[in-house]
Amino acid sequence: MTFSSTARRSIGRRSLLAGAGGLLATPAIVRAQGSNGVALVVGNSKYHWEASLPNVRRDAPDVAKRFEQLGLKTELLLDVDGAGLRAAIAKFGESCRGAKFAAFYFAGHGVFWEKKTYVVPVDADLGNPSAAASLIPVSSLNEAMKDAANRLMVFDSCRNNPADGWRQREAKGLARGDALASAAALASQQPNTLMLFSTAPGGIALDGPAGENSPFAAALLRQFAGASVDLQTLHDRLRRELLLATECRQMLFAQNTYGAPFALAGRAGAGPAARHDPSRIVELPNAYAFARENGLTLPPGLVAYRPLSASDQKKVGSYKYESVISGGGGYKALSVAIVLSIPDPGSAEVLQAFKNFDPGAGGTRWRH
Repeated sequence: MTFSSTARRSIGRRSLLAGAGGLLATPAIVRAQGSNGVALVVGNSKYHWEASLPNVRRDAPDVAKRFEQLGLKTELLLDVDGAGLRAAIAKFGESCRGAKFAAFYFAGHGVFWEKKTYVVPVDADLGNPSAAASLIPVSSLNEAMKDAANRLMVFDSCRNNPADGWRQREAKGLARGDALASAAALASQQPNTLMLFSTAPGGIALDGPAGENSPFAAALLRQFAGASVDLQTLHDRLRRELLLATECRQMLFAQNTYGAPFALAGRAGAGPAARHDPSRIVELPNAYAFARENGLTLPPGLVAYRPLSASDQKKVGSYKYESVISGGGGYKALSVAIVLSIPDPGSAEVLQAFKNFDPGAGGTRWRH
């Protein structure tokens, strides 16, 4: 049995313009304080031309406070325009020089356009694709933070285009073709860097109840609530927690170049309460066993979530598929599809890992 992922048409909290495009060793504890640890937190809520994002006003200060509790010298900026954001990034880049650790967090509208990701200042108008030229590329953050020994970048925004369906479909086709970066692409990135995106390419980031943190911000704060946090494994734990918090409608995407454990030490604090129904969680041991046996790649931390509809409950879980393609010598294709959730009638959140045994087709991949 196979399923196709159907795009949800609801608009999430941070709208985005989308265009083309085992056992762990105990980590060494690093106390990154003062000049040895810096952070910049930006929360854009009151946009001039785009929808306001009221929960950002809670998320960004809460993240900034937790960064301070982890010993980071933190600057918090709210509702920043393009000139102000560029100036802040330049200033932040100076503070990153010689720092043992640097962290950046952005909450607000975001843009994925022609295979590049941008953050949106409050004075930007996303009504025209040419607006991308005035936005702030993620690459500028990566460049500004390059002189820090260790880096964390977090982007809490949708990655879809609710206003333009055909461009959204085009973006999904390009962005989801290879959801995991290739080894060559990772090798070209800065070492000791963790980059977190609150949702998958083409996906939405849910807002959560009014007056509370978004599901992603709440999950991140819970991960940061301990006395230390290991950046090498953070994304795997966070992926699972976010899936549970959103009933498997929102999945974290990450790029990680940490080759060894790296933990920040602070003081323990209380995080937002987690809310999920344990009776509806579906673990996926068979899917992971099948993937390991057949050399398929699945991201850690996956679970599925039973829908309330009794007729849909048997559809949630994993399905294996094997076929022989007659053209080009009859090579074999193998895949496992995981139905993460069925949030609405006719809609399913699906992740697929697949392997093409044709030597020229290139390795194993997964997409959401």
